Amino acid sequence: MVRRRSQVGFTLVELLVVIAIIGVLIGLLLPAVQQAREAARRNSCINNAKQLALAYHNFHDTYREFPPARGSSSPKYGSTVFVLPFLEQGNLTDLFDRDAAAGFADPVNQAAANTNVPIIRCPSSPVEGLIKMRSSSSTGSHYGDFLTTSGTTSDESDPTIMTGWASDYWVNHLISSSSYDLYFPGAARPDPILNRYAPGSKMRDTTDGLSNTMMILEHAGYDQHYVKGVGMPMPSTDTTLDQPGAWGTWLGWCAFQLQTYSNYTPTSYPTGGSTPSGIGCTVNCNNSQGLFGFHPGGATVAMGDGSVRFFNEGMAGEVLMALASRNGGEVAQP
Repeated sequence: MVRRRSQVGFTLVELLVVIAIIGVLIGLLLPAVQQAREAARRNSCINNAKQLALAYHNFHDTYREFPPARGSSSPKYGSTVFVLPFLEQGNLTDLFDRDAAAGFADPVNQAAANTNVPIIRCPSSPVEGLIKMRSSSSTGSHYGDFLTTSGTTSDESDPTIMTGWASDYWVNHLISSSSYDLYFPGAARPDPILNRYAPGSKMRDTTDGLSNTMMILEHAGYDQHYVKGVGMPMPSTDTTLDQPGAWGTWLGWCAFQLQTYSNYTPTSYPTGGSTPSGIGCTVNCNNSQGLFGFHPGGATVAMGDGSVRFFNEGMAGEVLMALASRNGGEVAQP
């Protein structure tokens, strides 16, 4: 008699059940992995803001004043230039020529602009690589032509267009008077922690308290336009993003006017003319003039005392405007 050998294996039903279980496990695991990665990115962003705040403090310790929000109006460059030596970037400081006629956009400073300084980049930002420099735009009129080594051009494919690394951290040189008036009607617009131009402000000028005043704000996404984390198409008819190139490169005229917005969605956002201040959205609304990051639920801010906080998207406008000023006399806590 022939003995039959028993066969060991999975039936089709059993195999399908195993595959289904594995699929469920992967579905449960992926969100946890993504959350862990975002937590790491957020911690890195917080550390970047902390290091930048310490650099501004070290500058103050050395020169007895903070650098101005805008380093110079002619030639133009931003406050980051001042604190490079305090970010262990002394060689890069020497590479940048402050006296160049066109400032940050001068061809002699192209090598400096193209140098990647990791501390100015938030790992959650979707903008990668070098961005193309634009001239200063006029809101409601045009974005501004691209800057070339010999002038300007509207041809985006021009090989002579100058480039630079974008920064995700900025200082605000003003507080929007229209936004401030929405929350504090009739009150005079106060000042942010840094003066708009030289001479720089001093710590004692922050009468609201350094721990109650914002200094370094996440203002990410340049030179693209984002509304609530969604990239806008940027047609010629949408000119509501201010100076995407001039402000975007880290050596640029890095300052913005802090504003609050109406609760627009990417589909309801008005894409013509300037976007007025509004009530309803304070954080992660619009990267034109707002506190804006790509973290779920909020954005990173370094305060005047060097501490770093995470401002939630639901923050009240009164609180945001109060914390933006150094001398408004408001009483507010995030």
